[in-house]
Amino acid sequence: MNNMNAQFADLAKANVESVVEVADVAFNGVEKLVDLQLKVAKNALSQGAENLKALASAKDVQELVKVQSSFALPTMEAAVSYANAVYGVASETANAMAKMAEAQISASNTKIHSAVEEFSKSAPAGSESGVALVKSALTAANAAYETASKAAKQAVAAVEQNVQSATSASLKAASTALKAA
Repeated sequence: MNNMNAQFADLAKANVESVVEVADVAFNGVEKLVDLQLKVAKNALSQGAENLKALASAKDVQELVKVQSSFALPTMEAAVSYANAVYGVASETANAMAKMAEAQISASNTKIHSAVEEFSKSAPAGSESGVALVKSALTAANAAYETASKAAKQAVAAVEQNVQSATSASLKAASTALKAA
């Protein structure tokens, strides 16, 4: 009975530590996003003031149009940069949480395997096939998890590459169009 109480206490302590670790990662992500927002707001205010000064110094309508059109590319580049930065923070946070989940799953698998082994030592005669079935099911479940995990990681990598390529192509096309105008 004492051993069970100690196991439950250890389990509760581990769960609390996991929750604190997840909260820490989440708050770090939020902190990075808030910092990014403040930098973007400061830069936008500064750039807006510069743009207004440039517009106010235009001598005629043609110069006004020329000055105004010069804002398009830097604004688009800033927006893309911001989107990439937000994606980077979100991706970093998600990756950190995924690593924590993988560690939890690994630890749980180890505990389950230990429990099955312990049970099999004290199992009644004739239950070997049942124990073998449980072990086989655990092995199959772990293999399925590993396969799904690898496929998910490959899909995320492919999406990240496609987003980067599309962003680069869009900026290049916009730059070319703005220069032609």
